[in-house]
Amino acid sequence: MPVPAVGGTWLVEVGASLAPVRSLLRDFLLILLVALPVVLFVSTSGGFVLSRRAFRPVEKIVRSAEQLTLHNLGGRLPVPQTGDELERLSLALNQMITRLDRAFQHNRRFLADASHELRTPLTVLRGELEVIAQQADGEPELQERIGSVLEEVERLAKIVEGLFALSRLDAGVAQAEWKTFDLARLAATTAEQMSLLAEDKGIAITCESAGEVPVQGDRGRLKQVIVNLLDNAIKYTPRGGSVVIRTSARDGAACLDVADTGVGIPAAALPRVFDRFFRVDKARSRAEGGAGIGLSIVKAITTAHGGSVSVESEEHRGTCFHLRLPKATPTTGKLDESSSPLPSETDAFKAR
Repeated sequence: MPVPAVGGTWLVEVGASLAPVRSLLRDFLLILLVALPVVLFVSTSGGFVLSRRAFRPVEKIVRSAEQLTLHNLGGRLPVPQTGDELERLSLALNQMITRLDRAFQHNRRFLADASHELRTPLTVLRGELEVIAQQADGEPELQERIGSVLEEVERLAKIVEGLFALSRLDAGVAQAEWKTFDLARLAATTAEQMSLLAEDKGIAITCESAGEVPVQGDRGRLKQVIVNLLDNAIKYTPRGGSVVIRTSARDGAACLDVADTGVGIPAAALPRVFDRFFRVDKARSRAEGGAGIGLSIVKAITTAHGGSVSVESEEHRGTCFHLRLPKATPTTGKLDESSSPLPSETDAFKAR
């Protein structure tokens, strides 16, 4: 820089090494490169731990809510003692579950009581009509009318029996002493007994099995499931068609499939086939004595055994019901082979 002086102007140059500055900048850059990831990791980990701790009560509530079903509404959600909105929400949800439980219990009691009370008068009415029909011998018109009334009484009795069975299944009181048995053998014997109904319509029933399929449950109830599915398949399969029932063990589950070459189910009706009192063809089902409860009973029994049931169908090409049950492991090395008699025609098809 210029410096004025006596006799002229002096030009002064001053220089210094930048090595210390550059060294300091490198140190700062190194600290930044090392410390920034550490700070980010610590802050992220801390935030994750804090968020997990904050949402832990919410996870407990979610897990408890996922375990609540129609059969265990007596359970309640955990209430965190936090004194905030989360605690208030848990209390409000528990109060709502209590109201729902009371409403379901009331409906179950009403359904069970009503169906139970209707059984006796229907039985008396059927007996009286049968006596009147015998006394009206020689009067064809009167006998025809009495026969028509008897058919309606019989259909109503089947509906009441189906409702009574559903009420017991919903209440969880229908679970008898469960045994481990071979589902394949049960399916084969049931199909053999049902073949008489199929022969009347010219329908072939085929039973296929890959070996023993052990399950644990109520043999009589599961036989009712097979009877209902086979009855539906026979009822809605035209003459000359076929019905195939398959049993197998897949992915740790006992599987049973009932497929037919019948009229099929419209795609719009598939989501509702297991609803109570739902009939795809109301006119035809009513004419054949159906009430739309059979598949509801199938689903209720399957659910009570911890399984699931689904359906695939295409109009005019057939229907297939898929049943999955937990596979059992026989502890004694021998499956229970006691046979249960096929229900009478009334009992076997009382769900229709």
